[in-house]
Amino acid sequence: MKLLNLIIAAALLFTTSCGGGGDDSPPPPTPPAELELGAFSLVFPENNEVCTEGEDVGTDMITIVFRWGSSSNATSYKIEVTQDTGQKFEATTTSTSAPLTVPKGTQFTWNVSAIREDKTKAGNTDFNFYSEGITESNHTPFPASITLEDNMDGTINIVWVGSDIDNDIENYDIMLGTTPEPSAILENTTSTRIDNQAINYDTIYYLNVVTKDQHGNSSNSKKQFNFKN
Repeated sequence: MKLLNLIIAAALLFTTSCGGGGDDSPPPPTPPAELELGAFSLVFPENNEVCTEGEDVGTDMITIVFRWGSSSNATSYKIEVTQDTGQKFEATTTSTSAPLTVPKGTQFTWNVSAIREDKTKAGNTDFNFYSEGITESNHTPFPASITLEDNMDGTINIVWVGSDIDNDIENYDIMLGTTPEPSAILENTTSTRIDNQAINYDTIYYLNVVTKDQHGNSSNSKKQFNFKN
């Protein structure tokens, strides 16, 4: 009888320890973290300079090898070069350089976007340059670079920096408003900033800085912004 009881107790113990009451399967794997694109900078042609490197293509065109830094986790890059007339020259590559053939003696703005699947990230800032072959001594100013500073009190500071190969910038016109063609808030100014400009938060604004030189040439630098409250 004692032997029988011992056998029953052992069977119960085995059933309890090995039964299906617990779940010893490993937890599901943690999904991999989503990879973000890293910041990178443009390298060549340099900003606000005349590009003196390139290979002539006929008498009117030149091939320039554009270069930029590497963006971590990027699988490809798209370069976009915009002539001052609005014409665009584009290329896509997996490298950090790409040759593009553009007209000689012309002003351009360029930037690169790093790409990974459906994500894109632009370079730190647009670069401006003139292509080789300029013979005139009266150049159009480069579009001004614009910086906006939120004072956190319903006002912003607008700061701009103009550049001209001839160093003959005369003054600036500043347009600001909530429509794509804003009205002038400052004209023919030699200043390079506006402090404490009142704005409404959560509102889309359009800003245009017109840089003018002593020969009547001008360039436009446009920026759209929306500060959140």
